[in-house]
Amino acid sequence: MRLLALASFVALTAAAPAPAPVLSSTATDPVPSATPTDTEPGPPLQLKAASISDVANLGFATLNGGTTGGAGGNVTVVSTLSEFTAAVSEKNPEPAIVVINGTIVGDAKVRIGSNKTIIGLPGSGFVGVGLYFKRQRNLILRNIVASFVEAKNGDVLGIDGSTNVWVDHCEFYSSLAADKDFHDGLVDATHGADYITISHTYFHDHWKGSLVGHNDDNAAEDQGKLHITYANNHWKNVNSRGPLFRFGTGHIYNSMSTGINTRMNAQLLIQNNVFRNVPLPITSRDSREVG
Repeated sequence: MRLLALASFVALTAAAPAPAPVLSSTATDPVPSATPTDTEPGPPLQLKAASISDVANLGFATLNGGTTGGAGGNVTVVSTLSEFTAAVSEKNPEPAIVVINGTIVGDAKVRIGSNKTIIGLPGSGFVGVGLYFKRQRNLILRNIVASFVEAKNGDVLGIDGSTNVWVDHCEFYSSLAADKDFHDGLVDATHGADYITISHTYFHDHWKGSLVGHNDDNAAEDQGKLHITYANNHWKNVNSRGPLFRFGTGHIYNSMSTGINTRMNAQLLIQNNVFRNVPLPITSRDSREVG
């Protein structure tokens, strides 16, 4: 079903299945000017219902021209894998808003083109379908529940060499009962990806959470890039990578975390996070250079 975006307004309730802490920002240390996040003290923000017209409003995704996704494009509601694949094709860079209705189940890796907003109706998302942003730009993924992607189909969301990405109010998971390599990462940003915000998202029950920078020897491609904000997220029962950074510049705040690993000259500003029963909440390990 295709609708003109300017003629329709779909208010979607935010998919927030976890009680992620949304804490007031009380840090007194100034944030480096390169970090575009609000650090003024005050009460927690009141979250409004998501809409198809929203653009990135916090973190690094607001820089480099901002992240607007498919704003201004046609709206398509999809409920099958074939409909979804056609609607987000990387061969078509025109703006488009793709609304997911229900759970799309498949054994596939779907490459998604630039200038797209993918947003789910309440409880909607994917099972077994890897989402892949490869050398694209200006992408929004919101209100999506995605799970159980086998490693052969990549990560639940792979951001590979893409810029200006906003991931918001999503839930990503699998199961710790599986072998640690049966599933890959939940959200990985690699190969010089840049200007990314991941916010209000629930990561849980997974071996390898979120990786930034895939290899210690990839400095030529990653150095000076991988600017990523993690804001207001909840990590639970995630064995590692909560998140793990190489080379990049990150701001991680107002989150419940299972441990942050900063490696290979990564630069992180870490504020107002909660760690429970985590032996090494912030560390630099398993790499020849510290972060």
